Amino acid sequence: MLSRWGFLLAALLGALAFPPVSLWPVAYVALVPFLISATDTSRERVFVSAWRAGVLFFSGVLYWVGLNSGAPWWISIIAGFALICILATIWGMVAWVVNRTAKALSKTEAALLFIVTYQALEIFWGTGELSFPWATWALPLSASISAMQIASWIDVQGLAFLVLTINALFFLFWHARKRIYSITALLLIVVPFGWGYLRSDELESSSRMIRAASIQANTPAETKWQMSSAEILADHVELTDGIAGKGVEFICWPETAVPMPIRFRGWAADTLRNLTKRSHAVLLTGGTDYDVAPDGEQIPYNAAFAIRPDSLALQRSSKIHLVPFGERIPGQKWFPFLGNLHLGQAEFKPGDSVVVFSGGSVPPFTCLICFEVVYSDIAADAVLKGAQFFGHVTNDGWYGHSSGPYQHLALSRLRAVATHRSIVRAANTGISALILPNGRYVETLGYDVAGAIWGDGPARQDITIAVRLAKLWPMLYYGLFAVVLSALWMRTQRYGSSESS
Repeated sequence: MLSRWGFLLAALLGALAFPPVSLWPVAYVALVPFLISATDTSRERVFVSAWRAGVLFFSGVLYWVGLNSGAPWWISIIAGFALICILATIWGMVAWVVNRTAKALSKTEAALLFIVTYQALEIFWGTGELSFPWATWALPLSASISAMQIASWIDVQGLAFLVLTINALFFLFWHARKRIYSITALLLIVVPFGWGYLRSDELESSSRMIRAASIQANTPAETKWQMSSAEILADHVELTDGIAGKGVEFICWPETAVPMPIRFRGWAADTLRNLTKRSHAVLLTGGTDYDVAPDGEQIPYNAAFAIRPDSLALQRSSKIHLVPFGERIPGQKWFPFLGNLHLGQAEFKPGDSVVVFSGGSVPPFTCLICFEVVYSDIAADAVLKGAQFFGHVTNDGWYGHSSGPYQHLALSRLRAVATHRSIVRAANTGISALILPNGRYVETLGYDVAGAIWGDGPARQDITIAVRLAKLWPMLYYGLFAVVLSALWMRTQRYGSSESS
């Protein structure tokens, strides 16, 4: 029964483990049926069968990509389905590798290769200009404060590796009925969970606490760029003035909260400066910007600006990792003519490096724009440059009231834990949140409502192991894959293949 329906059962269980359903303990066993089917299905059918199930799984998790209201509906549907079909090849390729290994060597070696192959492919699709590292197997654990604390040691990628390893061990227990496999799997669940339970409360305070606020004006994404910029700015100013007297030191507005090149709109810049002076707070806001090339060409950026009450300067950072096809056509570094393609994308230029803002009255901080929060290297660079907390500006309104905003919030939570940094998150239409370094929410503001939230969070200077090794993790997992693959190949060459028991 499981041999025939295992792929489909794994797809269903996996989708239920991810936010917003978040049956997170299911993630530890969701891929056991996948392994059962992969080892028992015929070689001729295994790739296609697993790929179909992968389409089902990724559709359940990422269906919302096809709902992008910022592009013509047919482009959104095609782009969303194409992404799902490409990511589904992870399931097809992993199943094929597992099947071949199980038949040539044993199911034990097949389970081992499953772990490193899945991890390597997930990292491959999570790096580079085309990357979209969203549906990681770490994401279900964001629903458990205790379970995700180990991310400060092994990063988000390590959480995914842990989940894959536990699934492989439970599969081996099902296959061999040896208690060592189930005991080891349970220890890998219980020990990190217990450590996280005991550790998490230590991260909720520090010698420097910041009172921060997040503003959510609920500006509809579909009409935002047709509305009056002055009207949108006034909405944010009104909500910000509404929290006067709360002792707020840092205020965060959403991505492109001010949909104009602020530096080139004197009246808008003056409005923001006056706001910071009367609120006595540092303001972080998203906005557009551009540089002027020597030939007069305008080079646009998806930017964020920090404005301090004691300075007239507008400190800027620009989004480094742009949404492929949404904000920039990938590959222009090698094929410049791709910049002439117009598929409805914004066509921004990526920023050059991480910027740590001088906070003045607040400690140094960095702005993560939109899905930059999922990239370990960007956040790690910021921490290593001195950032003591993060502002996270985003606009998730393009995807409506779907799973997308909830998953994005969960990914922000994982980043807070991995870096031990508080995150002040502002989303145009939600979900805004104040997140502590242990992943707990101080306050949240739901989807499709306007308002403001505020609360206290620690500024921290410690540097986690996950941050120190952020640039090495991908190479570690690629290296592990190469070592395991080479060892199994050498064993096959030395002893020959045999049918699995």
